[in-house]
Amino acid sequence: MLFRATALAAVILAAAGPGTVAGAQDLDEERPIGEIALSDDTIQLRYISSGRKMDVEQASRISAGFFLSESRDIVLSGDVLFPAQLNIDRLQFLFGPRAYAALLEDENNDVLAASLGVEVRYEIDSSTGLAISGQAFYSPDILTFGSANNLTDLSARAEFRVQPRMTIFGGMRWFEFELTEGEEDRTLQEELFAGMAWRF
Repeated sequence: MLFRATALAAVILAAAGPGTVAGAQDLDEERPIGEIALSDDTIQLRYISSGRKMDVEQASRISAGFFLSESRDIVLSGDVLFPAQLNIDRLQFLFGPRAYAALLEDENNDVLAASLGVEVRYEIDSSTGLAISGQAFYSPDILTFGSANNLTDLSARAEFRVQPRMTIFGGMRWFEFELTEGEEDRTLQEELFAGMAWRF
């Protein structure tokens, strides 16, 4: 499938107070992030913030997402991820739950899913923000409700910081529902994407 990402624009607005921090780096990490990712057939918006904003563990991270496909599949998602203490300077490992609520194109094909997953990020060059990262989330049958038996959401991307608050990225995502017996699996995304992130 040809990949034509012709426009990258930030459309998420966020407001957050900085609070009290130990230094400039800590303040920067507290700032929320808005992301937009585009592919041939999909668009996804994400809002990412520190868990401190919702009185969750200080080092945790929360995010909310809106996904829309060319077929008018709509998926809302939200997660809370917690860091693993690996004591490796450039490697970040997060794990935790992510919830999905999907309104698929076909009538009465709605899905609710509670998944568990991980996100791994390795910073290659701190001065340019060059990094690679990947996510893997899976919801088994027991935690998937509606017209699907399970959900798989896998992605990998490379990132590069073009200015202190702006990062561009590109990668590949495989996002699929295994529908109930008698129906074909529904692949919402299996293609390259590109996008940008803005730290407010």
